[in-house]
Amino acid sequence: MEDTGERHILNGHFNNKSELYLHLLHIATYEYAEKFVKNKTVLDFGCGSGYGTEMLSKNAAKVTGADISKEAVDYAKNNYNSDNLDFKTISELTDQKFDVITSFQVIEHVPNDIEYVTKLKKLLNPGGYLLISTPDKTHRLFNHIQKPWNIFHLKEYTPKSLEKLLKKHFSNVEILKIGSESDLVLTEISRTKKQKIITLPSTLSLYPNALRVFLLNLQKKLFDLVKKYRPSTNESTSEGKTDHNFASGYSSKDIIIKKETDLSTDLFAVCIND
Repeated sequence: MEDTGERHILNGHFNNKSELYLHLLHIATYEYAEKFVKNKTVLDFGCGSGYGTEMLSKNAAKVTGADISKEAVDYAKNNYNSDNLDFKTISELTDQKFDVITSFQVIEHVPNDIEYVTKLKKLLNPGGYLLISTPDKTHRLFNHIQKPWNIFHLKEYTPKSLEKLLKKHFSNVEILKIGSESDLVLTEISRTKKQKIITLPSTLSLYPNALRVFLLNLQKKLFDLVKKYRPSTNESTSEGKTDHNFASGYSSKDIIIKKETDLSTDLFAVCIND
């Protein structure tokens, strides 16, 4: 399965601290969800490569990982096996209901977020939990005037806009923030702020989605061309050598998920199907 960066694959290779931060964020999100799934039937909706589904299976009674991509489902089946674990495409889901549904880094990809939440609620048992994570657009985008600079994202959310959407379907909704007290989060926030500014001409809200994607791809090709012919410096080479083993000093324990944190990048929603 091609590693586009949107379906996280565990390979242990990180080019910079932002990539490491995002990896640890993915792991920590599933670790946080583990306390909800003990002895429960669980659906991991948008399971991607399946690593997180397999993590949940260690505590859950039964876990189903579902993804829109058959390629992703096949990859998960080939790499993660357990008696209480199975994978299928979303189209193969039946009317079975679940005690807990996790859907991490998915909602920003769906064309109709109301239909998405409605579908997940129908699959949830009474009293069940829906857990959703998604990037917080606070640092990533200029509010009202900018669409996502990630070409795979159709919409991004603030804490208020995510809560407003979910409260149309659930009376009990809590929005938490995902961040860190380590320097990793500062690196990621700095990266996203730069992306916000650099890509603004290609991501104005008035653009239709096809034009936004075209302009972002064109901009990336131009940047890659400039980078290709820009001479490397001794400084960048030495930095690369210095950072070769930087990942060893961090772990998923450096990621914080709570109601308020000074430095955060993503949102974590907890919905109860009362």
